[in-house]
Amino acid sequence: MLSKTAEYALRAIVYIGMNDAAGHKVGIKEIARELELPAHFMGKILQDLVRKGVIASMKGPGGGFFLHRPAREISILEVVRTIDGLEAFKKCGMGMKQCSDNHPCPLHNDIKAYRDHLLKVFQSKSVHDLVAGINSGKYFITNVHEVEP
Repeated sequence: MLSKTAEYALRAIVYIGMNDAAGHKVGIKEIARELELPAHFMGKILQDLVRKGVIASMKGPGGGFFLHRPAREISILEVVRTIDGLEAFKKCGMGMKQCSDNHPCPLHNDIKAYRDHLLKVFQSKSVHDLVAGINSGKYFITNVHEVEP
Protein backbone atom coordinates (compact mmCIF):
# COMPACT_ATOMS: atom_id res chain seq x y z
CA MET A 1 0.00 0.00 0.00
CA LEU A 2 2.86 2.38 0.78
CA SER A 3 5.54 3.23 -1.73
CA LYS A 4 9.10 2.12 -1.10
CA THR A 5 9.93 5.80 -0.56
CA ALA A 6 7.33 6.09 2.23
CA GLU A 7 8.54 2.85 3.84
CA TYR A 8 12.14 4.12 3.85
CA ALA A 9 11.02 7.52 5.16
CA LEU A 10 9.17 5.91 8.07
CA ARG A 11 12.12 3.73 9.01
CA ALA A 12 14.50 6.68 8.76
CA ILE A 13 12.36 9.07 10.81
CA VAL A 14 11.98 6.47 13.54
CA TYR A 15 15.76 5.96 13.57
CA ILE A 16 16.22 9.73 13.73
CA GLY A 17 13.66 9.85 16.56
CA MET A 18 15.53 7.18 18.51
CA ASN A 19 18.76 9.14 18.25
CA ASP A 20 17.06 12.50 18.81
CA ALA A 21 15.72 11.25 22.14
CA ALA A 22 19.35 10.62 23.15
CA GLY A 23 20.40 14.09 21.95
CA HIS A 24 22.20 12.85 18.83
CA LYS A 25 21.95 14.05 15.24
CA VAL A 26 22.49 11.39 12.57
CA GLY A 27 23.90 11.59 9.06
CA ILE A 28 22.67 9.98 5.87
CA LYS A 29 25.52 7.46 5.77
CA GLU A 30 24.79 6.25 9.30
CA ILE A 31 21.05 5.96 8.63
CA ALA A 32 21.64 4.11 5.35
CA ARG A 33 24.19 1.76 6.95
CA GLU A 34 22.16 0.98 10.06
CA LEU A 35 18.88 0.46 8.18
CA GLU A 36 20.53 -1.20 5.16
CA LEU A 37 19.04 1.32 2.75
CA PRO A 38 20.61 2.98 -0.31
CA ALA A 39 22.39 6.15 0.84
CA HIS A 40 21.74 8.20 -2.30
CA PHE A 41 18.00 7.45 -2.20
CA MET A 42 17.90 8.14 1.56
CA GLY A 43 19.54 11.50 0.97
CA LYS A 44 16.77 12.53 -1.43
CA ILE A 45 14.04 11.31 0.92
CA LEU A 46 15.50 13.06 3.97
CA GLN A 47 16.06 16.34 2.13
CA ASP A 48 12.43 16.21 0.97
CA LEU A 49 11.29 15.71 4.58
CA VAL A 50 13.45 18.67 5.64
CA ARG A 51 12.08 20.91 2.84
CA LYS A 52 8.53 20.03 3.85
CA GLY A 53 9.19 20.71 7.55
CA VAL A 54 8.78 17.20 8.94
CA ILE A 55 12.38 16.97 10.22
CA ALA A 56 15.36 19.34 10.38
CA SER A 57 19.04 19.15 9.53
CA MET A 58 22.21 20.95 10.46
CA LYS A 59 25.42 21.00 8.44
CA GLY A 60 28.95 20.77 9.73
CA PRO A 61 30.64 18.95 12.60
CA GLY A 62 28.02 17.67 15.02
CA GLY A 63 25.39 18.15 12.34
CA GLY A 64 22.93 15.72 10.86
CA PHE A 65 19.21 15.07 10.89
CA PHE A 66 17.03 15.59 13.94
CA LEU A 67 13.46 16.22 15.03
CA HIS A 68 12.68 19.91 15.51
CA ARG A 69 9.31 19.07 17.08
CA PRO A 70 8.50 16.54 19.78
CA ALA A 71 8.20 13.00 18.39
CA ARG A 72 4.67 12.84 19.85
CA GLU A 73 3.61 15.61 17.45
CA ILE A 74 4.76 13.83 14.28
CA SER A 75 2.12 11.35 13.19
CA ILE A 76 2.83 8.47 10.86
CA LEU A 77 0.14 9.93 8.62
CA GLU A 78 2.11 13.19 8.31
CA VAL A 79 5.11 11.27 7.00
CA VAL A 80 3.02 9.17 4.62
CA ARG A 81 1.07 12.21 3.38
CA THR A 82 4.32 14.14 2.83
CA ILE A 83 5.84 11.36 0.74
CA ASP A 84 2.91 9.61 -0.97
CA GLY A 85 -0.07 11.89 -0.48
CA LEU A 86 -3.40 10.44 0.59
CA GLU A 87 -4.51 8.99 -2.74
CA ALA A 88 -3.93 5.40 -1.56
CA PHE A 89 -6.68 5.93 1.03
CA LYS A 90 -9.16 6.96 -1.67
CA LYS A 91 -8.50 4.95 -4.81
CA CYS A 92 -10.34 1.85 -5.91
CA GLY A 93 -8.70 -1.50 -5.17
CA MET A 94 -9.64 -2.68 -8.67
CA GLY A 95 -8.57 0.51 -10.42
CA MET A 96 -12.03 1.78 -11.35
CA LYS A 97 -12.25 5.55 -11.82
CA GLN A 98 -15.85 5.86 -10.62
CA CYS A 99 -15.77 3.50 -7.62
CA SER A 100 -17.66 4.94 -4.66
CA ASP A 101 -20.17 4.05 -1.94
CA ASN A 102 -22.92 4.73 -4.50
CA HIS A 103 -21.18 2.91 -7.37
CA PRO A 104 -18.97 0.25 -5.70
CA CYS A 105 -16.68 -2.32 -7.28
CA PRO A 106 -16.98 -5.90 -5.95
CA LEU A 107 -14.16 -5.28 -3.41
CA HIS A 108 -15.17 -1.74 -2.42
CA ASN A 109 -16.56 -2.42 1.07
CA ASP A 110 -13.73 -4.76 2.08
CA ILE A 111 -10.98 -2.47 0.80
CA LYS A 112 -12.64 0.64 2.22
CA ALA A 113 -12.75 -0.96 5.69
CA TYR A 114 -9.05 -1.84 5.43
CA ARG A 115 -8.10 1.65 4.16
CA ASP A 116 -10.18 3.39 6.83
CA HIS A 117 -8.61 1.28 9.59
CA LEU A 118 -5.10 1.91 8.29
CA LEU A 119 -5.82 5.64 8.06
CA LYS A 120 -6.91 5.66 11.71
CA VAL A 121 -3.77 3.78 12.76
CA PHE A 122 -1.55 6.24 10.87
CA GLN A 123 -3.43 9.19 12.41
CA SER A 124 -3.20 7.85 15.95
CA LYS A 125 0.41 6.59 15.96
CA SER A 126 3.28 9.02 16.33
CA VAL A 127 7.01 8.69 15.82
CA HIS A 128 7.23 8.60 19.62
CA ASP A 129 4.95 5.53 19.74
CA LEU A 130 7.12 3.66 17.24
CA VAL A 131 10.35 4.65 19.01
CA ALA A 132 8.90 3.49 22.35
CA GLY A 133 7.96 0.15 20.80
CA ILE A 134 11.49 -0.34 19.51
CA ASN A 135 13.08 0.75 22.78
CA SER A 136 10.91 -1.79 24.61
CA GLY A 137 12.49 -4.55 22.53
CA LYS A 138 9.13 -5.59 21.14
CA TYR A 139 9.65 -4.19 17.61
CA PHE A 140 12.54 -3.65 15.18
CA ILE A 141 13.40 -1.37 12.25
CA THR A 142 16.64 -3.11 11.29
CA ASN A 143 16.99 -6.45 9.57
CA VAL A 144 17.88 -9.36 11.80
CA HIS A 145 20.65 -11.49 10.41
CA GLU A 146 20.75 -15.13 11.32
CA VAL A 147 24.07 -16.37 12.55
CA GLU A 148 25.32 -19.13 10.31
CA PRO A 149 26.69 -22.26 12.01
